[in-house]
Amino acid sequence: MVALSCSSSITHSSIKPPFHSSVVTITPIPCNCTSINFTQMITHPIIIEKTSRFPAIRGKFYPKFCAINPHQTSSTTHLGNWEDPVSSDSETDEEDDIEENNLDFESDWEEEKDASETQINIESLSTSQIEEDLKKEVEQLLSPEERAILQQNESPNLDKISTEKWNPLHTLALSGQIKFMDNLLENGFEIDAADKQEGQTALHKAVLGKKEAVISHLLRKGASPHAQDLSGATPLHYAVQVSAMQTVKLLIKCKADVNVADNEGWTPLHVAMQSRNRDIAKVLLVNGADKTRRTENGKTPLDLGLCYGKEFKAYDLAKLLKLVPANNYH
Repeated sequence: MVALSCSSSITHSSIKPPFHSSVVTITPIPCNCTSINFTQMITHPIIIEKTSRFPAIRGKFYPKFCAINPHQTSSTTHLGNWEDPVSSDSETDEEDDIEENNLDFESDWEEEKDASETQINIESLSTSQIEEDLKKEVEQLLSPEERAILQQNESPNLDKISTEKWNPLHTLALSGQIKFMDNLLENGFEIDAADKQEGQTALHKAVLGKKEAVISHLLRKGASPHAQDLSGATPLHYAVQVSAMQTVKLLIKCKADVNVADNEGWTPLHVAMQSRNRDIAKVLLVNGADKTRRTENGKTPLDLGLCYGKEFKAYDLAKLLKLVPANNYH
């Protein structure tokens, strides 16, 4: 504790709490006491610290100081009375300001919402105008014969945009153009149409390209998960080959046959062993893949796993095939 001493010409300091600033100011007040020595210090009012909330300072807590006499029971101190501001005009003004700010916020939000809707309408109108201007510009660039072709083909001419290798639905599936795929299907294009070179459907192509959104869309539209290409491979064969785990699970959920074999007797499990993909092999085994099936050359999935030698996860795959019970097959 710091000892205080003063004479009649010395003033005590009283801290007056500011209601509009967080800075504490000290104002001198005349003192009527004659002197204070070390002995009288015990009975002299001392400075104590109290913590009070000033409403005008946004609800934060700041220390305030006042002088009290420990031997007096009255709330009147040497420096006068100190009363906490229970309610003041500043507190009421602050509540009014908060309410007005909330109302202003709601008003601003409504204005922003209206502005965004107006902007969307303007953009849609601008887009329509751009399309109309583009049509006029292109029609001026086309020759009369080309303009006649464009007018005659309001719907797609499927014969003229298809070849044995390039199928429009397959091209759109690989490029992820779902909207144009739906337009083709609405105009009578067969969803399971296969190309004449490899016999692949649009689902085959999408699986090879790992287009999960297109795969899900084709399956919802009725694409067959059992379709086989010219080599006998199904979309599940392709999904295992490209290590597309989510596609494997999706095809199995759509009742794809996990034991279907291609023209050489390879099942999806054989392909999983060849690609060294333990996780996909486990999914196939859990869903009923037959580990005793043999290829045209007489190889089981375990034989393919062991043919790689000690490396390439041979032990891991062999353990997986040995531990899965045979009664899981169907």
